[in-house]
Amino acid sequence: MKVTKQLLSIPGLMMIIASATFGQTRDYHRWEFFGGYSAMKFDTLAGDTGNATVDDVLGGRNTLRGLNLATTYNFHKYIGATFDYSAHWRNDDFSRPAGSGTVHSNVQNVLGGLTFKNNLDTGPVFKPFAHALFGFAHQRVSVDSPQLPALFGITEFRTSESSFAMAFGGGVDLRVNHRMAVRAVQIDWNIIDRGAQQTGIVLVATPRQTVGTPFVIPGTRQDNLRLGAGIVIH
Repeated sequence: MKVTKQLLSIPGLMMIIASATFGQTRDYHRWEFFGGYSAMKFDTLAGDTGNATVDDVLGGRNTLRGLNLATTYNFHKYIGATFDYSAHWRNDDFSRPAGSGTVHSNVQNVLGGLTFKNNLDTGPVFKPFAHALFGFAHQRVSVDSPQLPALFGITEFRTSESSFAMAFGGGVDLRVNHRMAVRAVQIDWNIIDRGAQQTGIVLVATPRQTVGTPFVIPGTRQDNLRLGAGIVIH
């Protein structure tokens, strides 16, 4: 009889444990989906190429505009695993004495990592977060101009490369209700370890390039600033 009572108590005990476990998993958001506008201060391809016109046309930092999408699975009330995708693009017209043209720039980041935030369903209205993301970036830069050989002294300018990338940053979410929040701001330091690239054939010699060889853009580390805002759905 004693054994029977113990056996009968097991289902009840299991129900209590299951109920407690269910309650724990319900007090914070498991899934989170973010989508919004994004702008990137892009560290361009210009560098020590030895070609003054190339460095001049592609020089400085350009602001690329696009979108940022992310999915986070929260396996803890303060920690989640995040998949992040962003795409930014820009077209720039330019004019020089030897001719004119358009620079087309496109940068895509595919990243994953951890996000740290208070995911409690009854948490504060202001929810700061931070994340560390790693993956790769694919960037394409091309120049369209009928006077390209006269402008750059090379046959063409089209680059496409995938490189190791990282993003470190965070922001602030404003809770609207149980299902939605507004991402007021997100700021990321986006590092891309770009390798050397070749494009076109050199027509005019430079201190670093000889005629008849591929035009080489030296590899470097790009330090980009990514800014965004949008909507978070739980």
